[in-house]
Amino acid sequence: MELAPRNLAGGHRTKKCGTCRDRRVKCDQQEPFCATCKKLGYTCQGYISSLVIVPVKPAGNSAPSKGKKLGKNDTRASTARRTMLVLTSTLAPDPVSVSREYFLLRLVGSGTCSQGSGIPRLLCAFLDRALPVGSLQHKCMKALTVSYHSMTALGIRENPSEEAIKTYSQALTAVRKAIGQDLTTGPDLLMSIMCLCLYENIVVTQPRSWIEHYKGISHLIQRNGPECYQNGRNRDILLAFRYTIIVSAGTLHQPCFLAEKCWRKAIELNEDESRNIFDNLLNIAVDIPGLLHGLDCLKDGKLLDRRNYAVLVMSLKQTLAALQQWQDTSFFWTSASNTFPPRSVAQTAPAIAFHHMALLLLEELCYLLEVPWLTPSPPSSGVSARQDRPSNAHTRAQRKHALASEIVCLAQQSIGDDTRIYGVLCFMMPLHVAHDHLLPASPEIDTIGNIMHTIMAGQHGFRMAMRHGGMYTSFSGSSSTT
Repeated sequence: MELAPRNLAGGHRTKKCGTCRDRRVKCDQQEPFCATCKKLGYTCQGYISSLVIVPVKPAGNSAPSKGKKLGKNDTRASTARRTMLVLTSTLAPDPVSVSREYFLLRLVGSGTCSQGSGIPRLLCAFLDRALPVGSLQHKCMKALTVSYHSMTALGIRENPSEEAIKTYSQALTAVRKAIGQDLTTGPDLLMSIMCLCLYENIVVTQPRSWIEHYKGISHLIQRNGPECYQNGRNRDILLAFRYTIIVSAGTLHQPCFLAEKCWRKAIELNEDESRNIFDNLLNIAVDIPGLLHGLDCLKDGKLLDRRNYAVLVMSLKQTLAALQQWQDTSFFWTSASNTFPPRSVAQTAPAIAFHHMALLLLEELCYLLEVPWLTPSPPSSGVSARQDRPSNAHTRAQRKHALASEIVCLAQQSIGDDTRIYGVLCFMMPLHVAHDHLLPASPEIDTIGNIMHTIMAGQHGFRMAMRHGGMYTSFSGSSSTT
């Protein structure tokens, strides 16, 4: 491959394998495959000649000091490359490259792939590498990034560009073909499908088309079996995709396979893996889809066996107790005086919103089984105490409204013009659930409408935030949004 001259925009060749370059780690440079990748369980992409773009000093500025080697261990290199592509397009006039770099800027901001966590980190590493033009991965990347760019950077539009729609159709065909040919599903295919999931969050080709991709990812991971997700990139994907799997099962009111003993063991974090408050919450939430399935059976008169009834009651109580313990031990308060720890809203708000969403989804089952739903607790997220807190409200509707209002308040505090992509997406499901439990004609109805329609859909380009008929109603398959 012909490389640009060494002095072009401060570029230089890298000897790292593609995997170590994407992960921003040291490479042992032992061809044909890297021993570092093999040791950690990653698939080595091999050694390719590549050009790393590093920051360019504006004309008139002093040259870098002799001791500084631009590009090597410089975490600003990737960000600078994206900024230059988006603002000037002088290094890569290709529209697809510009769209990709714009998406990456909105995904990780001024940080790098290695600084993130979960799906943002995996997605950044997937997109921030050379994907062969015409490949399945390239088609899925193109569909996602071109649609996002055309719906946001080029002004608010009703529909994505024709190029994005055409590429999405091609990507769907390629994904179906790949699934039909392979008995096992590799990380690249799963990440490609995740690109299509995000495309549907942006475009919404059909009211419930988004769930098909969520179901697809869940099915493919389950088909591979837990033994495939013990280490390396596969394990990163399993842990990052827990949210997707839980949402898929919960939306369909089907038991989540992650609640099975073998999978529950697979998602347990070992002592070497970093964890946050969301990790513990997700591992509790794997039981919620099964409880929603039990709710359907109870309402349909199918839960006639006393033993199954008792099992459902016990499972519900255990889940509520786990949610209460998570609340008590995480961050809601640090003393009897309800003093809040010094954490930013951005760090804690998504987890609190997910916690409140889980409680709202379980309220009807608690009512039917006569299990206490909420216990008195101090206000969450630093929001000042109000008379309409769930523990102070008297009717079921008032209690649900109060908890849903807290989700709205959390989103209002967290989502702004500069919020990154996943900072917006993590509120998508909680806000839809909250909408279903707010009292009609309340002030919060106007507030949530502004957040979802004007900010999330209008400014950030995620039309899934709009209330499309039949798209989404409290994790159910209902065709009504009332």
